[in-house]
Amino acid sequence: MIDEVDEWGRRLIHRRKVECQGFLRADGLWDIEGRLNDSKTHPVTLAEGRTVAAGQTYHGMFMRLTLDDDLVVREVHVAMPDVPTSQCRGAMPGYEKLLGERIGTGFSRRIKALFGGVGGCVHLTELLLPIATTAFQTIPMARAMVAPRTAADAEAYRNATGRLINTCHALREDSPVAIFLKT
Repeated sequence: MIDEVDEWGRRLIHRRKVECQGFLRADGLWDIEGRLNDSKTHPVTLAEGRTVAAGQTYHGMFMRLTLDDDLVVREVHVAMPDVPTSQCRGAMPGYEKLLGERIGTGFSRRIKALFGGVGGCVHLTELLLPIATTAFQTIPMARAMVAPRTAADAEAYRNATGRLINTCHALREDSPVAIFLKT
């Protein structure tokens, strides 16, 4: 058992780490990668009898979406190196349904329809949301400011941020931020 007590006297029981990264590939496409790792501070005996030691990953998931400039999924790669049951990996092929999907308005609704319930792995499906956010944080800004390749790239960031108006409190239509983005 790993006893970690914080400054408020709370004992840590579960740790989830999610990390996402966005890459520009040499061929002009974008790889957006996400990793999810779950561990406990105590040993866990899983349904098939295997025991996972304290601190050892029992949910270890990886997903990479390759996107084009329009945030359309062109390739999907899924790996599940650490899973609690042998049944978990059976969900991996289903994520090929993402091919041709566009990250944008309605994406989270669409992934819930495609992969909710027994249609997918809850952990991989949850990982798609920060992957989508990472794609949006990576592609338009990089196209406009870091790696412009075409005349359209200069407007990519402004066009993308303009679609964010009224999507959160800070970007409400009458906020200083939204007014700035419209200029």
